[in-house]
Amino acid sequence: MKALLLIIFAFVLPQTLVADDHLSQTNIAAVWECTFKGDTTAGDIAAWGSSDFKKWVGKNNLRVGSYLWEAVAINAPFDEADVRWVDYYPSWEDFYEVREAWEKSGSLAKDYDSMVTCGKPRFAVGMRMGGPAPQAKQKPLVANVCQLNEGKTMQDVMTFVPKATALINETVGAEITSFVWTNFIGVSGLDYIAFFTGETGEMTKVMDGVKNGVIANRFAKAGISPPGTCVVDLNHSHEMVRATN
Repeated sequence: MKALLLIIFAFVLPQTLVADDHLSQTNIAAVWECTFKGDTTAGDIAAWGSSDFKKWVGKNNLRVGSYLWEAVAINAPFDEADVRWVDYYPSWEDFYEVREAWEKSGSLAKDYDSMVTCGKPRFAVGMRMGGPAPQAKQKPLVANVCQLNEGKTMQDVMTFVPKATALINETVGAEITSFVWTNFIGVSGLDYIAFFTGETGEMTKVMDGVKNGVIANRFAKAGISPPGTCVVDLNHSHEMVRATN
C-alpha cells in the first residue's frame, strides 16, 4: 500500500521514456542542480528563461526545451539544490550544438551566472508514458525515484506507468500525464524515475484521491502494483522554452 501511494502521489525525464511537457519520442534530459545567489528567486530565473534565454534559443534555431524545477520537498542526497534547470534534447547532436552556442553567448551566460551557482549536468533518456502534456506555464511535478523490485525489469515499468496513469485519471476524473527516465549518466543508486504531472487543478484531484483512499482502493481491485520501491520528490515546474518534438 505504501509503495502504491508513493507512485500515485508523485507529481512533479529513459529508453521507452520523455519529458516534462514533453517529447513524444525518446529524448535526452540534462539536469543542472543550482543554488541561488543573493536575493534571486525561482520566479526571477523562470522569467529570464522565458524571455532573454527563449529569444536566444529562437535566434540560434536551437532544438531544446527548457524548464525550471523549483524544489519543494526533496529527499537526500539531492535535497541541497534550490532549483534544477532541466533541458530536453531530441538527440546528443542537439545537446552539443546548444553547448557550443552557449559557450559563445557572452553576456547571456554572465546574466545567468549572476543569479545561480550550478553543478555539472546529469543525464537520462526519457519518454512520455501518459497523454498530452499540460500547457500550463507552472505545474506540480512529482518524481518517484525508484529501484526495481526483485524479479522486475524496465519492461514492467513501461507496462505499469501508462496503465496506472489511465486508471488514476479514470478514477478521479483528472487529466494528468506521466513520463519516465532511465539510462542515467552521472548518477547512481536508482533504476528509473517515474513522473506524474498536470495542471494544478488536475493534480489536486489526484492528490485528494490519494488522501481519501479512492485511488488505492481502485488499484487494489485492479490487482496492479508498482514494479519498484520508490521515494517521492515534489517540485514546481516552470516552463521557459516548450519542447516541441
